[in-house]
Amino acid sequence: MDIKIELSTICFRQGNVLEKIAQCRELIESHGFTFGIQLHNSVTRELYEKIKGLDVGFTIHAPVFSDYFINLAHDDFDVVFSGFQNTALIMKELRSSIVLFHGFFMTHKPIKNDPANYGKVLRDAIDNKYRLGDTRVMDPRFLETEEYKGFQQTVKKNMRLLRESYPAYTLCLENDFPGIGNGNQTPSHLMYLDCPIWLDAGHLWASSILNKFDFYAGLDAVCKQCNVIGVHLNTNETPHNWDFKYPSGDTHSHFSGNSDMDMRRVIGILTENRITHFTIEITDGNREDILFLIQQHRISSQKA
Repeated sequence: MDIKIELSTICFRQGNVLEKIAQCRELIESHGFTFGIQLHNSVTRELYEKIKGLDVGFTIHAPVFSDYFINLAHDDFDVVFSGFQNTALIMKELRSSIVLFHGFFMTHKPIKNDPANYGKVLRDAIDNKYRLGDTRVMDPRFLETEEYKGFQQTVKKNMRLLRESYPAYTLCLENDFPGIGNGNQTPSHLMYLDCPIWLDAGHLWASSILNKFDFYAGLDAVCKQCNVIGVHLNTNETPHNWDFKYPSGDTHSHFSGNSDMDMRRVIGILTENRITHFTIEITDGNREDILFLIQQHRISSQKA
C-alpha cells in the first residue's frame, strides 16, 4: 500500500525553502513513503514560483491566488463556479488532480481570501448572531436551526454541481474549525455531504470540545463512514477546558508540543482505517515532525 506524506507550504515560512524540501523529501522517501507538497491558500507568488517546477506531486488547498473564498452556501452556483477558476488554472499548470477547501460559510456576502486575518474577514462577512458570546467561535445552537439546515442543503447541492463540472478532479470538502459561520464542524455534518472529505484532525479536536462529542470516536467514525481522501495532521494545543478565546483554537503546532490531544492515538486510528494520504500542516513543520509521523505510523501498522 502506497503511503503519501506531503508537506503543506505553511511548513516553508523561513530559511532556504528548496534545501528544506530536498532534505524532507530524502527523509520521507528513504523510509519508503511517497513525498508530496500541498499548496496552501496562503501561498505567496514568490514561493509558488520557487516550487512550481519541482518534479513532485502537488495537491491544492483552494482557493489559490483568488480574492475570495469559495462558498458553497451561496445561492447562486455561477458565483461558486467563478470562484473556483483561478484554482483550476493552477491545478492545470501543476498537473494536480486533488483539491480541497473550506466551502461552508453561513453568508451570501463575499469573504476575502486573507488567511492572515481570517477571524476579521469572517466577522466582516458573517452575522454576529452566530457568535458564542464575545468569542470567535460558532454558537452551537445555530447548528440545529432550520436556517442552518437550509444552508447545509445548498452546500451539498453546489458541491455536487461543482464536482460534476470537473469530473477529472477529486474535489474534497475539509471539516472546519468551529469558528463563527463555519458549517462543516462535526462527524455528522461530514457524513451528510456525501462527497470526498479531507479530514483536519486539529479542527475536529476543537469542534469536539465546542460541540461536546468524543473526539477519538468521531475521528474513527469519519474514517469509516466517509470517503476520506486525505488528512491534515498537526497538534492542536487547545485544552479540554478551552474558554473559546484567542489564541487557543487552531494552533497548528508541532507534534512534540504539549497538548491534551494524543497524536499517537490519532495516527493509530488513521492507520487502522487504512488512510494513505497525510499532509503535515504545521507552521514551520520540520524533520522532527516527519520522523514522529513515520515512527508512529510504523508502530500502528505493526499492531494492526
